[in-house]
Amino acid sequence: MTTSTRLGVGPLRLLPQSVPVVLLLFAVVLAPVAPAGVTGTLHRVDTPLFSVVEGFDCASTDLLVTCTVPVAGRPLTVEADLAAGPTSGSCSATYDGRRLRCDRVTQYGPASPWVRVSSLDVPASEAPSTPWWRDALDLWWERALLLGGLVLALVAGSAAFALYRGPRLEDGDRLRRTVITGVSSWALAIVSTVLVSARVEATTLVVAVALLVPAGLMAFWQHVAAGPAGGRPRERLGQAAVAVLATAVLGVVHLLWLGLAAGLPD
Repeated sequence: MTTSTRLGVGPLRLLPQSVPVVLLLFAVVLAPVAPAGVTGTLHRVDTPLFSVVEGFDCASTDLLVTCTVPVAGRPLTVEADLAAGPTSGSCSATYDGRRLRCDRVTQYGPASPWVRVSSLDVPASEAPSTPWWRDALDLWWERALLLGGLVLALVAGSAAFALYRGPRLEDGDRLRRTVITGVSSWALAIVSTVLVSARVEATTLVVAVALLVPAGLMAFWQHVAAGPAGGRPRERLGQAAVAVLATAVLGVVHLLWLGLAAGLPD
């Protein structure tokens, strides 16, 4: 009975390179709804029973934004100050001609207020619906993105364990793949930041330095993945552990920073 040794490491060598691409795809999905890219409108109006997150018809100046949105067939009008700080600006609201109490929650992006008004006395059956993902981003974005990074890490670890089987020789392109994975993990994170924020700030340079460690871990994982393998259970567990660690660090840092760059409140 003979045991054959495979050349290269098969699909495993592509696994580390796919992680930064997946994170970039997340930025592509987030970019169209990122508050940082929206100005001159309201981000959200909360009431005690429901929220309004779309359908605003707005007019803005350098100091004020005035938005009207139909709720149960009657107009809700909100005027918010854009010149003050994120939570200190004033606002006023009327519903069907009746004045409501209005408080600022925060301000998204450069100028997109989120406000809270008193009850509109609208039946639940006539209240507008809020997409689940808007609540996830607005209210729980840190937990949602942290969970996303950890789930990605578990998926990467499971895939590494499954693919790291059978005797294999060292990949002939090991060094080149290691460099490509490290550089792409760093560069695509910067590209993602620009995509969701629509601008480059001084903080981007700080993040560029902070991402060197996660990118280095990804390069280390790629170096290990492209090395020789015996396919033994202990080796497979070690490969999975490296995959989980590298992906978790890059994924959590990358996603949480994207949330801040996108204008989600800190």
